[in-house]
Amino acid sequence: MDRKTTEQIKIKEYKMQNSIISWLGGKRLLRKEIIPIIPKHNVYCEVFGGAGWVLFGKSNEKKDWAIPKDGHYRYAEIYNDFNSELVNFWKYIKHHPDAFVAELNEYLVSRELFTDIKNEGVYSPVPYRTELERAVLFYYLLDNSYGSQSGTFVVGKGSKAMPLRALEKVKQASERLKNVYIENLDFEKLIVKYDSETTFFYVDPPYYKKENFYKRDNVGRFDGHERLADVLKNIKGKFILSYNDETYIRELYADFYIKEVDASYSVAGKKTEAKELFIANYET
Repeated sequence: MDRKTTEQIKIKEYKMQNSIISWLGGKRLLRKEIIPIIPKHNVYCEVFGGAGWVLFGKSNEKKDWAIPKDGHYRYAEIYNDFNSELVNFWKYIKHHPDAFVAELNEYLVSRELFTDIKNEGVYSPVPYRTELERAVLFYYLLDNSYGSQSGTFVVGKGSKAMPLRALEKVKQASERLKNVYIENLDFEKLIVKYDSETTFFYVDPPYYKKENFYKRDNVGRFDGHERLADVLKNIKGKFILSYNDETYIRELYADFYIKEVDASYSVAGKKTEAKELFIANYET
């Protein structure tokens, strides 16, 4: 592994854009530590995209990141997730923000409707569900559930329920995604597809021993920890990997740079402090 110190980008001051959804394990707080240690690159690839907090938080000015060649800045951003309903949601936000908001505003927030939508099997391959319906119903269950896990209806959000009923908020996200390629691939296929000497991968997989929390929609329990490590050991590009601090994970990545960080997470208003790891194949 190349252990040479990588030139770090100096992030200018700018207002970080927020993701428009809540997602288990989202990096809303940790992105402030992740973004400043991302090296220069021509391809940015978010492998386990989720809510995309790092993607939304980083500057989308290619001159801030790209390695110029012959005076030109060639730059691409890729968002990926294996959850096809999540990916369908982001695609609809990107391409049809007006239609999404108009459809969402037809839905009232109620326990009865939440239960009906959940029991109808929103994510089963029923032919009468359009991409718009899938996107709206996915968001409806996500935003109106305990811990954003689309399982149990949450009471008491009041006027704060479903903030994406506001068109301006959705249009801002749509604009940020305008030049982002959105993929729905297995992580290994994605990494192999986009790997190059000027690619940077941000990798935030389901955490070890917490895999069942991500078993939802059309996605089963994650079981790819060792396969992920094997893939990352052989890439040409650079990566930062976020993980929970477990002996098993430290052993998998013993040959890489490992840094402990303090993390704080909130699920349904309950705050949890934890130690996490940033793992990289360059010195951060």
